[in-house]
Order: sequence, then structure tokens, then C-alpha cells
Amino acid sequence: IQIHTGAVHRIEPMDIRGQTWLNVLDPGFNLHLREDHIAHVWVVEKPTSDGVVTSVEAFDHDGELMAMFFGARKPGQPEREEWRHIVRGLAPLE
Repeated sequence: IQIHTGAVHRIEPMDIRGQTWLNVLDPGFNLHLREDHIAHVWVVEKPTSDGVVTSVEAFDHDGELMAMFFGARKPGQPEREEWRHIVRGLAPLE
């Protein structure tokens, strides 16, 4: 589990021997995601006592969770509209 809040700056997509990787290589935060293993991506809206919380969740071909992305928020605070705007702007996978 990694938790990162804020912008990412150094995004390095890589194709290595037929493997497609998306890498975030920032000081204090690294993410290495095998894009070619992603089979499904879902936008999930979960009810909480603070209102709806929206996540973007990626799964592999076996249905195993690969990554979950949430907007930054603190307990007791509603989800930020900026995060919902970003999620609404995501293009559907084909």
C-alpha cells in the first residue's frame, strides 16, 4: 500500500520486452504499474458517513486488484469536487 497526496511530476511510460509499464519516479513516491496487465478499470462510488467517496480501481485478467486511486480527503470531510471532475473526465477504455 502506498499513499500519495499531490501532483506527480516525473511520469515515465516504458515498453520493455513487450511489457508496458507506467512509472511515476518522483522523490518520495514511486509507482510501477504494468499497463498491459490491466483488464478492467472501474469508477466506484461508495457511500460513507461523509457522503459518496469515488475511487478508480484497476483489475487484472484474473480479477485481482492492481491499484486503487482516491481523491485526498480527511475523515469527517466530504470528497472534493475537483477529484470528481477529474474522474468524470476519464476516457472509457476500448
